[in-house]
Parts: sequence; C-alpha cells; structure tokens
Amino acid sequence: MKKMKKWIEENIVAIIIVITFIPIFILTQSNSKAVNYIGTTSIEYLNNEFYRWITCIFYHYNFIHIFFNSLALICVGSLLSPFIGKWKTLLIFIIGGAVAEIPFSLIVHYGEVNYGGGSSGGIYALIAAFLVCYLRFPDMFDLKKFRFDLLVVLIFFVFANDNQSSFLTHVFGFTVGIVITTLMIVLNIIKKASKQ
Repeated sequence: MKKMKKWIEENIVAIIIVITFIPIFILTQSNSKAVNYIGTTSIEYLNNEFYRWITCIFYHYNFIHIFFNSLALICVGSLLSPFIGKWKTLLIFIIGGAVAEIPFSLIVHYGEVNYGGGSSGGIYALIAAFLVCYLRFPDMFDLKKFRFDLLVVLIFFVFANDNQSSFLTHVFGFTVGIVITTLMIVLNIIKKASKQ
C-alpha cells in the first residue's frame, strides 16, 4: 500500500492529465462540433486561434487513441517524475505537446478543415526528457531490473508512428523535449540533487 501511495504521489501529474482526457473525450465523442473548438489544423484554417496548439493535446480521436496515449503517459511519468519532479514534468509535457503542433500546422496542408490532436507530442517530449536525464544521470534511475513502465514506453516509442501526421508530431515533440531538458540541465533547473 505504501508503494502504491508513493507511486501515485510521484506520478500525480500524469494521473491528473489522464483524468482530464476523459471528459474531453466524452464531450468530443458525443458532440462532433466540440472538436471545432479544441482541435488543431493546418495554418490556413486555424483562424488565429493559436490556443488550439495547447487544447488539442487533450483531444483524442477514439478509444484506442486515448487508451494508448494514457498508458504511455502514465508509464513515462512514472519513470521521469520521481527524478525531475511534478512541475517540470507538466511543463515539458505542455510545452512539448504545444510546440510540436506549431510546425505540424505549418507543414501539413489539408484541402479542408480537418481538426486533430492528441497528447503524443507531449509524451514524446517526456520520453526525450527521460533519455536526456538518463544519459546525464544514469545512477539516479533504477533500471537494472525489469520495469513494465519502461517496456511500455519503448513499445510506444517504436510503434506509435502509424502515419505521417503522427510521425511529424512525434519528431517535433521529441526534439522539443531534448532542447527543453538540456537547457534545464545546463541551467541547473534539473540536477542530481533534485530527486525527491
């Protein structure tokens, strides 16, 4: 019970984010017009509604999409949050997810409005953050024994690139995660002593 309580405390950011996915998912599944207010699209249809680059992180197309993104977020959060802390995890997720959508909107052009979203840009930013932190501080991570969360993250990293849109968002999110985490390490915002 103590282990579970500690895990929940350390991973509360990922848990809360996943909980916020649920009402948004229910809303967009029951009201197709709701996507018009939160989804992102190519720049010519964005209508200067740049807030969509953040809101689209919480939108998921279907049950499979929300399930695998939620599972991956919980797992990468359980690897990373105990080391860098809750607020840095949230910051990397939001910035990584939002910034991943900006070049996506500029590069991908649809012939019509096609609202989309998903949290995988932010998840890939967290995967990158974990990789950067592990390479810089390998002794801070207990990876000597089998870890289900690490296996899930590896499988997600490899197999979540099922189309061009996903691939682009993931590449942008991963790149942003590397940049943000490297800057945080250089500026001593993330350091070995910050393990909670």
